[in-house]
Amino acid sequence: MPRTLILGAMPSEIVSIESDLTAVRRGTLEGYPYVSGRLGKRPVVVSVTGVGITASAMTAALFIQRFRPDELVFTGSGARLNPEIRTGDIVISEKTSHHNAGSWTESGMVYRKVRGATKGTMTPYEFRADPRLLRLARRSIADFDQKPIRVQGNTYTPSVRVGRVCSGDVFGVTASKIEDIRSKLGADLIEMEGSAAAQVCWQLGVPHLVIRSGSNRAQPAPGEAYRKLGQIAAHQAARFTAHFVRRLAAP
Repeated sequence: MPRTLILGAMPSEIVSIESDLTAVRRGTLEGYPYVSGRLGKRPVVVSVTGVGITASAMTAALFIQRFRPDELVFTGSGARLNPEIRTGDIVISEKTSHHNAGSWTESGMVYRKVRGATKGTMTPYEFRADPRLLRLARRSIADFDQKPIRVQGNTYTPSVRVGRVCSGDVFGVTASKIEDIRSKLGADLIEMEGSAAAQVCWQLGVPHLVIRSGSNRAQPAPGEAYRKLGQIAAHQAARFTAHFVRRLAAP
């Protein structure tokens, strides 16, 4: 029976998904706790990777090897690079990139592929979402019951859009780095795990989709802003992720 693997970097990014599961079973895999069950009619496995590229890649590989999922969906928050994105707006990533893959020069990052594990192969720095999953996610926007939220005194209904996400092992970013990422990768959000999970899926032939929601504005020292806004973004991404995964079981 088809099964979906859902990963988030931190417990706050998957807790509401876990609470929606039925037929719940808990276990551990190499020390990583996970929950299996059903979202609607869709069998799922849900787990937390920890923060960062290495943690994300390791967890994705372990769980793909053990559970052989039909697809991997990564959910969570991301700092806002695109000034049009508000806190709580959801981005379905059509392309997820490593923002630190290449050479950092006086004119910014020069992105390039790197040598793969086998002779003559090269590993890209950008990974496109699975076309079928992306198509189904687009369709899922229309009947998603999005609710208004209140953020720092303002009330609005967050948007759901298709865009681009980038990842790397940095929490804060400078204005020059933001400009470089925006001009060369066109990314809307920046986070620390999605591209690594996407690379593992690319290497192992597993369809993937990254779903993120905007938290704080990307900045050099985002700690306080993230603490205020990260939970809002995590919840919004999880709500859409759960809605989307339920629809995977539809005929």
